[in-house]
Amino acid sequence: METRQPAISQPAISQPAIWAIVPLKALESAKQRLANVLSAEERRLLMLAMARDVLTALARSSHLSGTLIVSRTPEADVLAQAFGTERFAEKPDADLADALKQGADYLRDYLDAEGVFIVPADIPLLKADEVDAALSSHRRVTIMPDDEKLGTNGLILTPGDAIPLLFDGKSFRPHLQSARDRGLDPDICPLPGFELDIDTPADLVTLLRSNRQTQTSIYLDKSGIAARLADHHNGPPNGGHPGP
Repeated sequence: METRQPAISQPAISQPAIWAIVPLKALESAKQRLANVLSAEERRLLMLAMARDVLTALARSSHLSGTLIVSRTPEADVLAQAFGTERFAEKPDADLADALKQGADYLRDYLDAEGVFIVPADIPLLKADEVDAALSSHRRVTIMPDDEKLGTNGLILTPGDAIPLLFDGKSFRPHLQSARDRGLDPDICPLPGFELDIDTPADLVTLLRSNRQTQTSIYLDKSGIAARLADHHNGPPNGGHPGP
């Protein structure tokens, strides 16, 4: 296992055809841990804003071969058209790991993908140069952990079935062990844009305090959610409007 700090300016050399996969759950049931502070419609719109931030970063990547949205939700079609991505509908009874495997198999069988880059839709601070940095240093298995090194917030696999997939909020170490069990030397690639996934009110406050102008932070500000969060956290999270 190696922790790699890629130079963001370095281009990829002989980069295999790697596609990003972005799973998107049914929006009406998204982000239940925010239900005590956000309405169902607010959570739906938040999820869409975060997905747009992630898809914007992926669309600006110079190293990806393309992006596949894996989702059965109707909004996925709108996102796919807006960002020029592919869309794949998983089987109705698929859990997240199954849906991702089905998406990876589809990319391999129909779009000649040599690898996949699994990116969750709830990491709105992601930047395109971080995507390219991770791809530039990738070998066989590259893992981008969350800030607590508990979960996996980015996973690059060459080939797309290099290891079994597990996403339960505590998948970082199981993914490492799974790679080792298969004789692979996984790389850990900590990058700021992958560290914060939005699940709780505290995560939203952290996002606003990052002082980054994202579609998510703009939505939180214009909807009044940022002001409501500030009332519960003793002062404006970021002094008002998000900064540049």
